[in-house]
Amino acid sequence: MGAAIPFASKRKAVECMSAADVKYWTLSHYPARSGQEQRFAFRCPKHKDSWCGDLLIAGTTEIKRNGQNQDGGVAQWEWDGDRDNPTFQPSINCQGCWHGYIENGRCVSVNKTDEPEPIK
Repeated sequence: MGAAIPFASKRKAVECMSAADVKYWTLSHYPARSGQEQRFAFRCPKHKDSWCGDLLIAGTTEIKRNGQNQDGGVAQWEWDGDRDNPTFQPSINCQGCWHGYIENGRCVSVNKTDEPEPIK
């Protein structure tokens, strides 16, 4: 049988995964209370202290939806309604930076692996 891993080591491994740390706003960019969420942003999994987003939550506004930002519409994301550990669909493509998912409050690569905590 292998050696037991101390609790602190297990905890450190979990803390090294990239938490999305999602923030919610209204359409007018005011902090959103529960039930007012229309936009979201998340901590960049590639650049420490940077944020990605200002993305629309589907079904919360009258803005036309179009995943390719064409025909007068804009991309929008489905949200599971969980503010603490949110999941958004489809994937998020921050051009030239990161492409992946937010699942259960974590930044996950398109290959469905947890992103490591950003170091730069």
